[in-house]
Amino acid sequence: MDQSRQQKAAQIYARSALPLDPEKGWQREDVQVAFVAGMEDRGIARLLSLPEVAEILAVSASVIRDLVKYGELAYVHAGRGTERKHLTFSVAEIEGFIKRHTERQHYVLGAKTLRHGTRKRAHELAVERATTGNKDWFARTRAELKAKKK
Repeated sequence: MDQSRQQKAAQIYARSALPLDPEKGWQREDVQVAFVAGMEDRGIARLLSLPEVAEILAVSASVIRDLVKYGELAYVHAGRGTERKHLTFSVAEIEGFIKRHTERQHYVLGAKTLRHGTRKRAHELAVERATTGNKDWFARTRAELKAKKK
């Protein structure tokens, strides 16, 4: 906000503020405090357009429309249109969206095989069965097939 707009906002705030001590009325310090408070107070926040929000969030405009459609982002309907609404967004809403969707990843520096534990994979079990020397299984299966044929 440029200096003249800040001063106007400060003057408006100072006019609507009450003196620090109502019995004494307005003192020079009261005016200065009210003016400084008005300078710090931003008044009505500027609304952001759809392309500006898309740029801030580093996504496309269609993603922003989808977020609005599914209720993730609240918008201010600026304009009189009913079919094609001009979407504008408050800065507080965008900041809230960013806070809600911020997450941290914590990486574990342990061994990569820990997630498998001591369980053997399917191909490891197959290799183990084939190499254990259990040749009776083949003979038993062959005998069962011959018995079924008779």
